[in-house]
Amino acid sequence: MSEASFVGSVRRVDGDKASFFLDKGAKLSFGQIVKIESGDRTFYARVVNAGSSSTLDTHEQLREAQGKESFGPYSSYRYVDAVLFLEKTANRVRSPTFNPNYMDKVYSTSLEDCSILRLAGELEIGRLRSGEQVFGKIGVGIEAIPLMMGMFGMTGCGKTNCELVLNAQIIDHSPKTVALIFDFAGQLLEGKGIHPQKGLKEHPLFHTRVKYYSAREKKMCIGLYTMCPNKIRIIFPDIGAPQVRLAQKLYEILGEKWIEHAREAYTNEGYMGVGKIIGYKHKGVIEALMLKLLSLSPEIFPPSNYSFIDDVIQNITNGITCLIDISGISSEEQQNVTCLTASRVALHYKRMWEQHFDEWKKLPTLLITLEEAHEFLDPAKPKTIFSDVALTYRKYRVGLNAVTPKPSRINFDVFAELWTKMIMKTELRRDRAYLTENTPYLEYSDTEIKMLDVGEALLISEPRIRFAVPVKITHYPEYLDEHGKEDYGLPESQKLSDMEKRLKQLSGQEVLYL
Repeated sequence: MSEASFVGSVRRVDGDKASFFLDKGAKLSFGQIVKIESGDRTFYARVVNAGSSSTLDTHEQLREAQGKESFGPYSSYRYVDAVLFLEKTANRVRSPTFNPNYMDKVYSTSLEDCSILRLAGELEIGRLRSGEQVFGKIGVGIEAIPLMMGMFGMTGCGKTNCELVLNAQIIDHSPKTVALIFDFAGQLLEGKGIHPQKGLKEHPLFHTRVKYYSAREKKMCIGLYTMCPNKIRIIFPDIGAPQVRLAQKLYEILGEKWIEHAREAYTNEGYMGVGKIIGYKHKGVIEALMLKLLSLSPEIFPPSNYSFIDDVIQNITNGITCLIDISGISSEEQQNVTCLTASRVALHYKRMWEQHFDEWKKLPTLLITLEEAHEFLDPAKPKTIFSDVALTYRKYRVGLNAVTPKPSRINFDVFAELWTKMIMKTELRRDRAYLTENTPYLEYSDTEIKMLDVGEALLISEPRIRFAVPVKITHYPEYLDEHGKEDYGLPESQKLSDMEKRLKQLSGQEVLYL
């Protein structure tokens, strides 16, 4: 599809919708981009619907279908509905200021049109999809990261592959970009579910630009002595103000070991034991706080001053992507680790911006990938740090990538801040309605979202890409093949014969190999 081909003629226009007759032999698909030549303007539009009919009325059609009567010459035709999204004149490309005219010619798009649409970005995720063919690279800019992102689609639609491709691009662009990735299912390291199975560990730069943490390998410990009351508020967003004040009092009296001593007193004497420490006898408040403190896993929160989060912050600062595998632990432990790690890293960026602005400018742009995002951004649940990141952290160059099969459970205020959306196949009507009703340029795309194939998506990335682009997402193993091995500039290894000769010289005797 290097050249545009004629596909039809406009039959009706209403506002931003154009309907055209499809020329016999022409093939189109839902979501395909077409262009309409109208005088000195070219309009670009997306196919959102199609139908077919004839010039016979319904009564005549029924009689012909039943074989009761045959009619004289008549015309059958196929029509296509498309939504205008861009207008090009000789010197400018912008949102449409008007619309095409009756019988204007409609054409498929070409490689030249792909450059006009300005779809290429540093973080390449795929190619423009036009029917069954693909052409023209599509990606989002690095500046889109702090404008927040979302990946939505049902299980099995290709979200894991899309995550791998996007984060691989972030690794490639280090130290300009860096990622903090929370992997809930343990799929991203090895690429489980990808065929052939390849994950981030196969990335050529994995050993130099990625750090992997896993609870299974005991690399994800947060020392109990590092847990001040403010951190308790982060991992337990439903904690009440009286419990926070009680925790603060215990911390002031007992110091860094306040959790350990409070749990010991509670185990030995119940709520009265804790009450004696601070002279506070309110049973309900004490027990509510102690239940939270006792729930802290000794495997994740051992009695020590070491916290792996300090290592995460250091790595992120140096442009090293951190992959945190939280599979295999309880949902409560997952929330504890995820919220506390994300808040510490985001707060580091915020404090650098406030206190060391020149040093902050040297930090890589950070994208936090959050799987199962609906569990953290559900309006029916207590607010977490991820809501704050989405709403207020863009000026610190911290972005959130909310990955979920259930977009309808994401808080509306947060959803509105996700300026880049990668929308994959979604069959549940409630989720499709939420996506189309609350995303600009998707008003007519309900059917298209339902019909997407595995590995296909609609991409919107405001303010640069102000329409839904049909994308064929790059298959991650193919990305690795294209990327090739990384040249680290190391000197060539010596030949075995030269090494053997040198060993003989050093030892003064024959070296025997058995």
